This record gives sequence, C-alpha cells and structure tokens, in this order.
Amino acid sequence: MQIENGKTFDIVCRLLVALALFVAITFSLTAGSSFAASGDADDDGVADSDDNCGYVSNADQVDDVSAFLVPGGYNEYGKAVHTPLWAPADKGKTRIFVDDVLKISGIDYIWNTDGQIEWINAPVNSVWLVVLGDSDGAGDKCSPNLGVDFDGIPDKADNCPLIYNPYQEDTWGTSAGDACESGDASPTDVYQVWAKMYEHANYTGVEEVIRVNDILLTGNAIGDNALSSIRVGPHTAVYVYTLPNYGGTSEFFGSDDSDFMDNTVGHDTVSSIRMFSTAPISVTKISVGLDFWSGIKGHVGLIIDSELETLVGSGSGSAVTLQHDFVDSVQSITVTYNGGGDYLVSTTNLDGSAGEIAHFHYEGITETVAAVASTVVTATATPTPAPAATQITSSSYIVQSGDYLFKIATLYNTSVQVLALTNNITNADLIFVGQILTIP
Repeated sequence: MQIENGKTFDIVCRLLVALALFVAITFSLTAGSSFAASGDADDDGVADSDDNCGYVSNADQVDDVSAFLVPGGYNEYGKAVHTPLWAPADKGKTRIFVDDVLKISGIDYIWNTDGQIEWINAPVNSVWLVVLGDSDGAGDKCSPNLGVDFDGIPDKADNCPLIYNPYQEDTWGTSAGDACESGDASPTDVYQVWAKMYEHANYTGVEEVIRVNDILLTGNAIGDNALSSIRVGPHTAVYVYTLPNYGGTSEFFGSDDSDFMDNTVGHDTVSSIRMFSTAPISVTKISVGLDFWSGIKGHVGLIIDSELETLVGSGSGSAVTLQHDFVDSVQSITVTYNGGGDYLVSTTNLDGSAGEIAHFHYEGITETVAAVASTVVTATATPTPAPAATQITSSSYIVQSGDYLFKIATLYNTSVQVLALTNNITNADLIFVGQILTIP
C-alpha cells in the first residue's frame, strides 16, 4: 500500500505540474498577441469591427473615392455609350478616363438623360469612371482599381502618382500637383507649361508669357477680352474661356494660332486660361533638388541642388549626365541648361538609344548665385559650348552640333511647332547638323 500510495502521489504531482505548464503557456501566448487581445488584424489601431479596410493598415479610415471599369455598347439611337452601374447626381464629382487620358465633358462626351456616358467619338480602350466624394463603406485602401496611391486617378494621368490626391489640386500650375510640392521650397519655382499671349493677330501688339492658370485676365499685360493670337510652348495644352473662372465658351489649343478671327473663341473675348502639361517626364521640386518621373517608366532620377548650381554656373549649353539606378529600363539621365531658367531633361535607354525628353523652367537657382557657387563646388557638369548662330539669310539657319528645335525657336522668338510645320519636320526631337531651317 505504501508503494501504491507513493505511485499515486507521484502521478498526481506530475498531472499538477503539466496543468500548471499548460496554463502558463496559454497565458503567455494570449498575453503576447496584440492581435488576439485587440481584435485588430491589420494592427492599425482600429478594431476589426469598426475597420472599413480590415486587412490593410489605414488608421485614417479614408473613404472618399470609387473607381469603376464601365461596360460599353450602343443605345437605341446608335450612339456609342458606356453605362455606369452607379454615379452620383452631381456629375461634377465624376472623372472619365480612357485608359490614362482624362476626357472632357462637353467635348469628348456628354451625360445623356438615361444616365449614360454618350461619346462624341467612340473610345477603343477601357473606360474608367472615378467618383470623388463617394463614401461606399470600403476604405480607399481596400477599394479596387484605385492605383498605386489609392486615389482613383490612373497612375500615368496622376499629377502626384505616389501620394493620395484624388482632387488633383495644382494651385501653382506646375503640373506636379500640390501634394507633391515640397513644403520647404517655393512651389512657383518649377514650370512645365507656358503660353505666349498677344494683343493682336499675327503675334503683334502687347505680349505676355504666362506659366500658370489664370481665372481672370484683368490686371495682366494682356487683360480681359484682349487676346487675339497665341503661341503654345512644348508639352503644353491650353484651354481659353470667354468667362472668368473657366466658364462660358471654351477652345483648346495644342499649337500656335496666329489669328482668332474664325475660331470658336474670337478676337478680344478671352477672360480666363488653363494650361495642362503633356510632358513625358514630370519635374518636381523636392527638398534636395529636382525629381524626375516618367509616365511610362516611373521614377527615372533626380539632380541635387549642388549639381544644378554647377550646371547653371557653367553657362547656357552646359549639361550633366547622371548614372541611374531607379528603374531597369533607363541607363542615365542628362540635364541640359539652356539659359534664362530653361532646362531640358533627357533619358538614355539601357541599349544606349535616346529615351524620353522634357523641357522645364526652374527659377530656384539664379545664374548670378550659381556662378558664385560653381567656384566652390566640385564641377560635375560637362560644359558644351553654345554654338554661335550661323545664319545664311535673315530667314534661314544652319543647324549646329548641340542644337535642338526648342533652342532655335527661343533664339528666333518662335515655337517648336511653327518651326516643325514650316520645315516639314515630323519628329520635333530629330534634326541634323548642317540642316538648313527656314525661319518664319
């Protein structure tokens, strides 16, 4: 009995120890799991029961955008239409994209009485409806088709593709979007659009270069109801309006127009103007310099302020080539300074072929400051002497090494479009040394 009682006591002790270990382990696991304790699967501080996007961290719970791929067809009148499953009564909150191109209501399409998107010219690619101010109960980070930054604007059309900005605010007309403007730099420093307005036809009378949108031309050199001809800069799309705040009759300009006589918007009728950038590479001011983003290839590089100072200090025509390690499809970027705050950025593909180019205007580094700075900053630019203008007659020009159409157009106070049209040039990025250009 004593032996049996001893065995019984031993078994009981072992069971008690095992039970104690089980309780301790269970307590440890439970206490060590914040998910189990809080019911917060994505660990964003919002309980699963209240989280509008339960498996992606979104502490801000933003729910302001919906985006839909819209099915298409034809209505009973034979018109090409796309029929959204749902759209708000306020059509001012909707944006229509064909792939990555924003379409304009009243020009590209209308909303018909059946609530359909009725097209002026039928699109051949995917049609997207982006609805702003739509709280659909699914947090934007859990809604489909909202792009890299979850704001619903297609990435290639987004003026700030990595930061949430569904309303695409662009207060300063830089085409970078307010959300991408650096907080410690003046946002007015970088421009990729410009138009030159003239008081009279044939580019005569009072003239004014404008680089930002203007809701009312009163007070400008070219005032309200005083515009009669216009030159359009590279990568620039211009809309003019007969009323302030972009109201009334509108007209689009993608190239120069010497006379508004027979236009939709006639002489002396323009009150406001908007400009949009079509540049393949967008330029943004960041805290350390300038950043370059390709709509096709993504982030293609940056240049820091000290390199810019040296570049500008080396004078017009100087260039710096920077090796690149952001995307596999780009070998390097080259930034060229053309004087007066005008620059050109270009990419070189991995195979050595020329890639995309974009013009921009940057006022952040003056030539006086840069000239002083270049005496103390190690030069990284490769100066290319600006070729002397070689003229045959007052209306002809021989292309020199290092020339490009924008530079020649600036020299003669004309535009790339006019030079290309006058000389039957189909590719404005391709001219040859020794080529004779007619200057209009």
